Amino acid sequence: MSTAATPAALQLSVNQFQLANHSSNIKVSYSPPEGPIIVGQPAKTPFVYSGPEGELRFSEAQITRDDTPIGTIWSVVLTQSEAGSTTLALVVPPVVGYGSHHIGTYAVKARKSGSPVIVGAVFTYEVEHLKGDAEFVRFLAQ
Repeated sequence: MSTAATPAALQLSVNQFQLANHSSNIKVSYSPPEGPIIVGQPAKTPFVYSGPEGELRFSEAQITRDDTPIGTIWSVVLTQSEAGSTTLALVVPPVVGYGSHHIGTYAVKARKSGSPVIVGAVFTYEVEHLKGDAEFVRFLAQ
């Protein structure tokens, strides 16, 4: 039995982060919606992307989360048209312990042409290295 193993109770999934690339022309943030859902009020958009495609806001329903051995991959569709689509996949590493932690990670933009592919790669990829603060925030019932 290894004594260096991290107790599962301390390995948490990040639920709030603010990240940017080196030149700060790409920013990604997520902050969980607070408070009750109110009928008739606009839906909150906790995931925000700012980059060459513009400032885009995504609701919980527009975010896909996949747990993998290297962390959780959060995906959103940045653009979609007959000309093609661009999807952003952000790798969010697990965090050990409560509080704020400075992290380094990356996002991959996958671009797909709207033209039928006869031969060759369907997607092209662009990797962005991101840094910033991430944390697990616990909300208490009131």
